[in-house]
Formats: sequence, structure tokens, C-alpha cells
Amino acid sequence: MIIPDTNLHSISTPVQVQQAAIPPPVEMPFLAAPVRNRSAFHYAHFSRHALLRPIARETGSKIYLQEEPICGFWYLNHGVVGLHHTLENGKEMLVRACQQGDWFGYLGLFGSEFYHCYACVLQTASLCHVIPHSNSDFLRYHPQFTQFLLNQVVASLSDSEHRMTWIARYRTRHRVLSSLWYLTQYFPGYDWTWREVAEFAGCETETALRFSKELRQASILDDSQRRLHVLHPVRLLALLDNSIIAPQQ
Repeated sequence: MIIPDTNLHSISTPVQVQQAAIPPPVEMPFLAAPVRNRSAFHYAHFSRHALLRPIARETGSKIYLQEEPICGFWYLNHGVVGLHHTLENGKEMLVRACQQGDWFGYLGLFGSEFYHCYACVLQTASLCHVIPHSNSDFLRYHPQFTQFLLNQVVASLSDSEHRMTWIARYRTRHRVLSSLWYLTQYFPGYDWTWREVAEFAGCETETALRFSKELRQASILDDSQRRLHVLHPVRLLALLDNSIIAPQQ
């Protein structure tokens, strides 16, 4: 069953997203290229076993809140969505960024009762909200998609493990430069801020800003623009190679 919010037929079919040409440094294990192999699945195939709600959301709007009871999952047609987690001390972490072709919020299919993160629209987005009539029936009738999502869960857990190790092991400078490289290379259509880079790197915004002068002096960042535009990714990688020193104690 489909409930229109926006016109479902006006939303384009998922497309393959272009990968970044420059490979990441070997010292960034959690920063592997996002998986971009989703074109085989389209939410229209689920209409017999789920409620489909195509919607549009403006920048800054929340899709769901952390600890909110789970109600379905989401497919991102266009735009950028950030999955954030608020720690007990109030500090926010940017856990994952989603762009065209990404599925998110699907852990409820596998038993989770609440959303672990909150989802916020970073760039005006069109999405489809998929609400299964029955989780067990949905999984049974769509085994290939279920396996695909399970692979996504495994990959996310692996990335999280690597990321926690990476944050604990490497100095702030390396984490900030790595995060800047990752976000601008794999999500080039969004104007990232130092606050978001800091949330991704696991530090304060003021701490991340300390390295902006160094990057501008090296002509890595474009001084003529307010957004974080990396002019020379190769130079940034070279700077990263030089930043890999003894792990912090």
C-alpha cells in the first residue's frame, strides 16, 4: 500500500553512485568507501508487504529521534541525512552520513525497539518511509533484501569497532584531517562545516578549527569559499601521511 506525500513516480529510480577516485590512506580503517551497490532493490517492490510513504524534508528537520520507538525504515532518494548519537554528557557524535541510494533505520526489522541515533536532514531530502505490515512476514517474503540488510549491519558493526579503536589510538590532528578527507571526498555535494567534521572525528569544534589555518596556508582549503572545499585532496593525503606518528598514550 502506498500513501502519497510526494509523487512516488516523480522520484527517480536508485542509481549507482560514483566512487571517489583517490583511495584512502591505509591508516584509516573505518574510513573505507561507503558501499554503493543498492540498485537491485527498489522500495516499490515492497508495496504488498509494507506501507510506503514518499516524503520530502527540509534541511534541519528531524526524521526520527534517538530512543524513539521504531516505526519502519527509510530509503534516501536525494539529499544528505546525518545519523547522530547524543552521549550521556550531551556531546553529539556524527555516526554516519547517508546520501542518495542509502537505506537507514532498519534495525527494527531485526528486533531493536528504539532508534539508536536521531536522523537529521543535512541537505533537503526526498525519502521513502517503509513501514512493514509485519516484520516477520516482510523478512520472509524478501530474503535477498534481508540478506543485503544483514550484510549492512555486519559492515556497520565492523566500522564502529574500527572507529572506536581509531579514535582512542590516534591523535586529534590525524582524526580531524582523516574526517575532513572522508566527508569531502565521499559526500562532495554537501557543504560540510567544522562542527560536523569535529563530531565525526570525536572532538570539539574549537579543536578541529585549530587545523584550518595550516590547511589554508598549504592551499589545501579554498580561502574564497565559506564551505570546506578541499582544492587538493592529494596534498591532504600527504599531510595525513606525515601526521601518522606514535599513537597517543
